[in-house]
Amino acid sequence: MENNWIMKQTWKDLLFIHWPIDPSFLASLLPGQLEPDTYDGQAWIALVPFTMTDIRFKGTPAVPIFSRLYELNVRTYVTYKGEKGVYFFSLDASNPLGVWIARHFFHLPYYHAAMTFNKTQDHITFQSVRIHKNSKKERVKLTYKGISLSYRSKKGELAHWLTERYCLFTTHQGAVYRGDLSHNPWELQKGECEIRDDSITQPFSRPTDNHDLTVHYANQVTAYFYPFKKV
Repeated sequence: MENNWIMKQTWKDLLFIHWPIDPSFLASLLPGQLEPDTYDGQAWIALVPFTMTDIRFKGTPAVPIFSRLYELNVRTYVTYKGEKGVYFFSLDASNPLGVWIARHFFHLPYYHAAMTFNKTQDHITFQSVRIHKNSKKERVKLTYKGISLSYRSKKGELAHWLTERYCLFTTHQGAVYRGDLSHNPWELQKGECEIRDDSITQPFSRPTDNHDLTVHYANQVTAYFYPFKKV
């Protein structure tokens, strides 16, 4: 599968903001074909902001107008016929061409958003306002940073279960599609964030106290995507 990739992306300054959610409540939000994946009986939701660079399809160069964007996604963890993967409730991105391609060719719920990203020595400020046609103006504003030395999580740990995911599922017209990806294991840091504005996670019971969030930061990873398959 290593040589069969169709798209390459580099993710930078990525933050995983996780919180637990009741599996039965999560099940009510998912397509009927998918089931919540759980860790010690608990399901999880994530809000993930990052910068994406060096985007290109195999055999083509990175095109400046398309090869860089900011992204913010809301995701959870599911199983389909015993296979574990990620499910995205939404993916907001700053590049309208990238949004169009992802919606039409990969059946992923991408939305165009106006985004700003500012990195200083002290922290990163990320802001997003959805401007996609005929959609609510969902918004997020937060600051974040890594606060520890980097490390690799170990299998069996919650951090590993949350972040080392190499498959995603999406649905379209009643069918389930699977997309596989590969990248080096995450070099994680403990993260710190301050959420100053947020409407996008209101349906997902995010705790209002930041101390109740599980936060990880990652500096960079390069990912390879493989052809989506109807399963």
